[in-house]
Amino acid sequence: MQEKTDNNAPAGMTPDQATKMFDVWTEVLKLPTIGPMYAFSKDFASYADEFARLGKIMAEMKGHLDAYWGLVSTAYAKAAKDTAEKSPKQFATKEDFDNYRKAVIESFEDAFTGLFASPEFSSVYGKVFSSQMDMSKAMQAITEKNFKALNLPTRSEVDEILKDVHELKRAVRDLKKGMEALKDDAARV
Repeated sequence: MQEKTDNNAPAGMTPDQATKMFDVWTEVLKLPTIGPMYAFSKDFASYADEFARLGKIMAEMKGHLDAYWGLVSTAYAKAAKDTAEKSPKQFATKEDFDNYRKAVIESFEDAFTGLFASPEFSSVYGKVFSSQMDMSKAMQAITEKNFKALNLPTRSEVDEILKDVHELKRAVRDLKKGMEALKDDAARV
């Protein structure tokens, strides 16, 4: 983040340069108010909010992923240490290799079963999953806003259309069944 001077110009920028920069942006905002660029600039504040929210979510997710991978690394290190303690000291026979394989399987199974059963892992994994869902929602909101600005159908609009099509198919199927039932009744008479 740049430091501000007393005259509100970013550090390293003269007041005259800051004024010129703001004048340029003022002129850009006076451009014709049509097309997607206007729609993007009109909603700039909400875009900034959405991207700030996305950045916050990503920072939280990084912290949760660091905790997750820390737990996995600790379990791996524990399993490797246990394997080294349990495995044969020399590998001269087939039985030595079999014993080593059994030690590896047992050590890793114990370490990771203990990890996955722990409340700490459950908590961290839940936070990772929740962060991923929050990130997906934030990205979806940004995408929907972009589609609206470009006058394209959004996902929610497409979902609504698909729902309507499904209901229409069901209604047509029910009508066909009703017509067949009427034909069968008429044929019996």
